[in-house]
Amino acid sequence: MTTTTDYSKLTVDELLAAEAKIKKQRIMWAFIIGGFIGIIFWAVMLHASLVKIMLLVILFGGLGSGGKKNEENFKAIASELRSRNIR
Repeated sequence: MTTTTDYSKLTVDELLAAEAKIKKQRIMWAFIIGGFIGIIFWAVMLHASLVKIMLLVILFGGLGSGGKKNEENFKAIASELRSRNIR
């Protein structure tokens, strides 16, 4: 069960802290995505079986959903900060 945060009820300091946390998570997801792309490229270059490559792609898709959720939260925080004329 996912919890949704009402960013309009948070203080400016809490919003800025949440934005900083999500920015750190974005960097982590960039490394994860880069690592998976590297692994898939390596598997293709070593002529790995199609089953192994498809397994990697499916795993990558499953992990990618977490990054999408972070992006949605980041956009919500950014829009709330813009509405308060902070950024």
